[in-house]
Amino acid sequence: MNKNDPKKKNLPRRKFLTTIMQGIIGTGLAVTGGYLLIKEKTEESCSLDFTCTLCGKTEQCGLPAAESYRKYEQQKTDKQ
Repeated sequence: MNKNDPKKKNLPRRKFLTTIMQGIIGTGLAVTGGYLLIKEKTEESCSLDFTCTLCGKTEQCGLPAAESYRKYEQQKTDKQ
């Protein structure tokens, strides 16, 4: 076999490792993206990052932070 034989395709080591790493990174991104698309959203989340003082939905909100905020507001009005 001659080194210049067109049937023999040698891949340089650096190119080989680059290709392998690109495959691993691409697979990781695809798996992560698929997981984020498929997973079920199990709990309610706040659209205002838990700033209950700015939210107009505090009375209907079922999040624990909103419940504690309502209790705090109730205690504040009871003391006055």
